[in-house]
Amino acid sequence: MADRPDTGQAPAAEPVPQRAKVVPSWQRSTEPESRWPVFGAIVIVIAGQTWVANSLALRPVWLLPVVAGVLLLASVAVYIPSRTEPSRTARLLSLSVVGVLIIANVLSLALLVRGVFLGSTLSPTGLLLAGAALWIVNVAVFALLHWELDGGGPEARADGYEDYPDLVFPQQQQDQQGLAAADWKPSFSDYLFVSLTCGTAFSPTDAMPYSKQAKLVMGVEATLSFAIAAMLLARAINIAHG
Repeated sequence: MADRPDTGQAPAAEPVPQRAKVVPSWQRSTEPESRWPVFGAIVIVIAGQTWVANSLALRPVWLLPVVAGVLLLASVAVYIPSRTEPSRTARLLSLSVVGVLIIANVLSLALLVRGVFLGSTLSPTGLLLAGAALWIVNVAVFALLHWELDGGGPEARADGYEDYPDLVFPQQQQDQQGLAAADWKPSFSDYLFVSLTCGTAFSPTDAMPYSKQAKLVMGVEATLSFAIAAMLLARAINIAHG
């Protein structure tokens, strides 16, 4: 076979195939999550807070539940029919509901501390049960707050987030691609788990807070959860010693 003539030019390099750009799951558009299960969760939280407030003698016991209930009804009204782009009024109402629930928890915690250190009309076991109920309610309230704030709310998350995620879940990380659906988005149950782990470990475990507001919210929740847990421990020791 005859040799190729030497032209004095280097052989042309083969083109390098370019990788297709991978769109992160949080940037993909999906159907917005229904608010109805969350509205139901808020009703349960209000009922739980009312029981805790009555047990700890927060007066008037009806005030904060009524305010939260009125704001909830107004929020339901503005979100019907389901909105893909809620107005500022709708966002303000939904966040106001959670804000009132947090205020109720803080006031109940103050009464719990007073009951543990200064005495309470409740029995030691009754005070322990009230504190345990307050801890559970606190986990639920902050799950609602995480759900409302992350990425601008459920509607904005379905649209591909307004900016960047406030909370980054393992399923949203580049090195975890293939372990969840390509368009995976967190739902309320995911935020409930985030709140539960923060309330027990007093720090992030599953989803990492990336924004300042997410870190602030987690810090507040961890502080409140730690304070409630400390009161529960103090009351349990008191009961054990008789």
